[in-house]
Amino acid sequence: MKKLLIYTSFAILLSSCSANRMLLTVDTKQQIEKAGVDIKQVQFYNSEEIVLARQISKEEVKVAEGKVRIENGKHIEEIIIPANTPGICELNDEKTLKVSFDIGDGKSIPFLVERKGEVVVSGSYFKIGAKQWIKTERGRKIGKLDYEGKIYNLVRGADSRLMIDKAVLNRVKRNTHVAKGRKL
Repeated sequence: MKKLLIYTSFAILLSSCSANRMLLTVDTKQQIEKAGVDIKQVQFYNSEEIVLARQISKEEVKVAEGKVRIENGKHIEEIIIPANTPGICELNDEKTLKVSFDIGDGKSIPFLVERKGEVVVSGSYFKIGAKQWIKTERGRKIGKLDYEGKIYNLVRGADSRLMIDKAVLNRVKRNTHVAKGRKL
């Protein structure tokens, strides 16, 4: 039953992706890099809505950039990144891509290669990463993320993955030289 739920969720995730987009895998990233395309020149998208939230003090309410709401007498700042929001890569290493979906310093979200233990498995996706994961009483995963130098709770989008346009794979880097001819 649990496997059926996982397969159904994955099928829904794939069907929700645009026909022109695909989930980014380790293999696809390597293929892009081998073709000579700078990964920082690739347009990225998130596969599902991401919601970050943190409790803020009364002094911080005036300077909060995100959406602020009051919940049980507490001020909550929310940052919402809708599904399929375009983003750019700010950091690229073997296991991590930090993608920014908003303008400003420190507004990037890490996407990590899914691993089995410490081994990166071929075909692994880049999934949203957090400094720490906590399971709630209801079994939901909430991550702790550093965003703008502050710690936010990842309250929605724990399974978000990076997507790219399929057309990126068809890019060809071409150097063209036109001969001027030679005269005697």
